[in-house]
Amino acid sequence: MSIKIIHTADIHIGSALKGLPSDKSALRKAEILDGFRRLCTYAKETGVAAVLIAGDLFDENKTARHIRRETLAVIAAASPVRFFYASGNHDDEFDATDELPNNLFTFSQNHAFQSYELGGGIRITGIDTKNLSPAAFSTLSLSPENYNIVVMHGDINGEIPLPRLQNRFVDYLALGHIHKPMRETERLDSRGRYRYCGCLEGRGFDELGDRGFFLLEIADGALEREKFLSLATRKTVEARVDISACNSYFDVENSVLSALGGVSEKDLVKAVLCGRHKAGLRKDISLLVSRLNERFFFAKAEDESRIALDPHEFENDLTERGEFVREAGRYEMKADFLSEVLEVGLKALSGEEIDL
Repeated sequence: MSIKIIHTADIHIGSALKGLPSDKSALRKAEILDGFRRLCTYAKETGVAAVLIAGDLFDENKTARHIRRETLAVIAAASPVRFFYASGNHDDEFDATDELPNNLFTFSQNHAFQSYELGGGIRITGIDTKNLSPAAFSTLSLSPENYNIVVMHGDINGEIPLPRLQNRFVDYLALGHIHKPMRETERLDSRGRYRYCGCLEGRGFDELGDRGFFLLEIADGALEREKFLSLATRKTVEARVDISACNSYFDVENSVLSALGGVSEKDLVKAVLCGRHKAGLRKDISLLVSRLNERFFFAKAEDESRIALDPHEFENDLTERGEFVREAGRYEMKADFLSEVLEVGLKALSGEEIDL
């Protein structure tokens, strides 16, 4: 019979979610906690034996007390599921006023690795980030007879040097700190593998696409199967839209909407205009953002496009633009630099915003 275990991390309950309007920021803050509640409910309803939280359950050192209490109540309600929580660099510390539920197990004692028996030959070992030090690795003691899961939070190129964990009978190293999920595990040594599970739900445009957790099934001392699952309320999406063929603002808007055609209205979107377009094209980023916000939960847009310039096209242009292009062409400049000079100058003559 297999034993089900969830590997999650970087939930960041209480996150301020800067960059959103105040009402949507408040809603997203509530949704982050609700997302954790849904994970706990899923674990209880599907017979998961344990949830591994590899750090950053909370977002800051002064998480509101009522949020901590509600989080602990959510964990308690998921019993008999057991939760193993190795705190991360953002995490709040529990104090004497926090009533920790009986099904929550922490790794906060003696500045060393601690272990718990889960059953079925599975042993779960972990350490809080604040206790990580070169000396702490000498306290890691694992039996080769167990299926050993080690829970940690940190950078494998920094505070968690993988060589210190190699050939120590680790079977699965459950990591947190990197918010992008590793869909495939990486080899730790001849016996063990490691993985960052990513954050539970994307909170900004640096956390694009699907975010979630991993469901592991362990049987007879081996990882029998694994699956990435997402219960996220929303996700963040970025679309790069080539506007080279656009002749008007309405072409730009339609191109962006087409690129975002398969995106849910619940999601947060960012459109990035790119390519080289005709001089004088009206892009009107403010109007574009307004249109997108009518369709999606939250939207923003950035303009990385450039003007496609051929100075020869202005040889017979008697306007200020033509005179400017011809005058600039009299100076010895490299082609790329000349293109930038012409773009800035033409934007200035058209009254467009200039991003230097």
